[in-house]
Amino acid sequence: MMNSSLGDLNATENYYGYNDATEHTEQLAPSILELILWTGITLMFCCAGFVGNGYIIWLLGFQMKRNCFTTFLLNLAIADFGFLTSVVIFFIYTFTDFLGRIFSFIFSSFSTMMYVNSHFLMTAISIDRCVAVLFPIWHRCSRPKHLSPAVCVFFWISSFLLVGTVDIMIFTKVILNDSLSSLHFLLTAIVCLPLITLSTVALFIKVCLKSNQKDQGRLLRMILITLLCFLILAFPLSIIVVILGFYSSEAEKELRYLIILSMMLSCLNSSINPVIYFLVGRKKGARSKESMKVLLKNIFKEGEATGGR
Repeated sequence: MMNSSLGDLNATENYYGYNDATEHTEQLAPSILELILWTGITLMFCCAGFVGNGYIIWLLGFQMKRNCFTTFLLNLAIADFGFLTSVVIFFIYTFTDFLGRIFSFIFSSFSTMMYVNSHFLMTAISIDRCVAVLFPIWHRCSRPKHLSPAVCVFFWISSFLLVGTVDIMIFTKVILNDSLSSLHFLLTAIVCLPLITLSTVALFIKVCLKSNQKDQGRLLRMILITLLCFLILAFPLSIIVVILGFYSSEAEKELRYLIILSMMLSCLNSSINPVIYFLVGRKKGARSKESMKVLLKNIFKEGEATGGR
């Protein structure tokens, strides 16, 4: 059965290993080649994500004045960077086995914490933008100044406690029911998925209604595209892990490609946000090559001027 942590995707090792090497020689080679191919693609996404998210962290953390919204984006970039880092370490461990069982457990729990926290942060971002669009006066005048940092701290602590508690109980054999091992994935699917979906629909309607107003919805469009990519790329892993928690190990082997594909899509989602910021931030027909810092500043200024719309 599927364990609660992303580290238990090392079941892929079992997917590609067979007990009788002679009997399955013809099957083994293609499987290893497929594993190397998927791993290579995933690592390329991770490398791109390292650069993009690292640059966003540097800009929002040290080069730009933070506000209620950029605080969310900064924490999201940190969560994505941490998730990609742990995925790379996991793949290194899969092929080299240079870590002990305890260190493998720590890194797998860390990756799950980053994955879960990114869901929490995207939920907060989607709700914040909906409030900014539906109640702009309250959002600009009455919104608590330190609400965003407080929410981010709460999410970091919550994800740490949630993932840490469940994984430690699994590691110490307190939880023996495999269906409970995906508890935090189930929670993100039940709580975060409906909220993000409703917020995305509301923002999509708003974008359609404002489509005739030039340059006033770049911040809204940026968030909408980010949310759509998140729903398409990130959530399949949660859903598949929850489903496999109720299946036999034989069913896992049959669905191994879905597991690997969903893992790759999650890495793509964690890498794609900086690209979205850049593409949406560029003005159509603009000849000058503006830096990411200038693009983000312009987007946030327009967002403040239009109440986040």
